[in-house]
Amino acid sequence: MKVKELRDLLKDKDIKDINDAFVEVYKALPKAKKEEIDPYIISIINGEGKKKPKPEELSLPELFDQISFLINNAYLGNYIGPNRIIPKRDRFKWRFQVKRYLKVLLAVSAEDENFATAVNFIEEIYRMLAYGCGIYIFSSDDPFASVGISQVDLYEQYVSRQMQLEINEEVIQKMVNHAVDCYLSRTCLHIELYSVLNYYVCQNEYRTMVLAYGKQLIKSQHEKLSQLKKYDDHRYTLIRSIEEMNDLIFIFEDNFTIKTLSYYFKNRFETKDTTFEKAIKLVELFKTDKDWLITYKYGIKRKIQFSDKQNAKYQKLLNEIN
Repeated sequence: MKVKELRDLLKDKDIKDINDAFVEVYKALPKAKKEEIDPYIISIINGEGKKKPKPEELSLPELFDQISFLINNAYLGNYIGPNRIIPKRDRFKWRFQVKRYLKVLLAVSAEDENFATAVNFIEEIYRMLAYGCGIYIFSSDDPFASVGISQVDLYEQYVSRQMQLEINEEVIQKMVNHAVDCYLSRTCLHIELYSVLNYYVCQNEYRTMVLAYGKQLIKSQHEKLSQLKKYDDHRYTLIRSIEEMNDLIFIFEDNFTIKTLSYYFKNRFETKDTTFEKAIKLVELFKTDKDWLITYKYGIKRKIQFSDKQNAKYQKLLNEIN
């Protein structure tokens, strides 16, 4: 029955009858449920009102174990389908758990001995939520929105912390892959993730690692592509991978020359005019006016059909130089 119906039933009843009924109901409860409601009963009887007991604070290692448990079960699909590991009544709670985990992980300072492990779990949560944007592992098609953080923001939280730790080729490759080779939330674009990576990976040594890894990946993807038949379903995935990595390389290429543009055009699969439009937009976002002029002049050689706006900007930049 509803609470109102219960109140109406108890109204004007003898206090002894109410006490007897309460005790009998309490006896019928399982032990675990009794332990759960005991604090409520005691606080009400003591005149403190209904107080929800505070959950015990876990140590970081204990929290890490809980996070690992959630991540492993998420990939197994135990939060979306019937199973004996995660009870049905608990499957929707993943969003509240992840939100709580992130709150704790993001609060761990760089001086804490658990900082590196915390960063690793931030990365793993990001990877899991991104995976959930393309494959149903939760009852949501945008897990980032469900836990109250955007994909770009969480990626930035991860990258900014990762850059405070030891950096090597493996770490660089992971950060690149989490931007290039990932599913996206409804409100995220790859270029937003590239912008974050471009901002935090600023040392020449590390930028060179990004370029080397990206070019090696594009080379291997082209080799795989050459072995596929014309209408093979995997062609789209490989082409998309090449083009996304190509965009990132273009952004990270600090020594901007005709060779940069030639490489970019070589690894795009659209028409030359569409490729030029994409290149000129990236230049406007990430490069200098000098680089814009180089791009425009390269377009002249490729016989690109420029817009009136682009022609006007070209004349304006020439006049400023002269």
